[in-house]
Amino acid sequence: MILSGQCHCGSMKASFETQKTPVALGVRTCQCAFCRAHGAVNISDPDGCVEIDASAGAIHRYTFALRTADFFICKTCGVYIAAVMGEGQRIVSTLNVIGLGIKEFDGIDEAPMEYGVETTAERIARRYEKWTPTRFTDAELSASNFGPH
Repeated sequence: MILSGQCHCGSMKASFETQKTPVALGVRTCQCAFCRAHGAVNISDPDGCVEIDASAGAIHRYTFALRTADFFICKTCGVYIAAVMGEGQRIVSTLNVIGLGIKEFDGIDEAPMEYGVETTAERIARRYEKWTPTRFTDAELSASNFGPH
């Protein structure tokens, strides 16, 4: 199954390939101030694949707190679509289905998540274990590193 979406203006697109149904995947709502301010509802599947289709110039890469990931925000419309971490062939992400408008996740009960007690090492390890392997259509993004900073 391939599920796709885009930011409000369409400058940033993402596709999410998974063998699981949206209900089986579930959705998470991180309780940090950034995610709550953006109304983020996130998904990931370590057995799936994400492709982000956007030019490096369309993305504002925002980091905060432990600075372990880059949060992708559209420079034009301001929508947060993904958090990305890694380098080289080991890049993973979690997608914000609300920001991307992926309707297949509408109505699924949200699981509130608290990550504030994790150490930097614990956070990085969890993300590599739980987030989705990610690739980019833009060569500049493909050659980039994403957290920790």
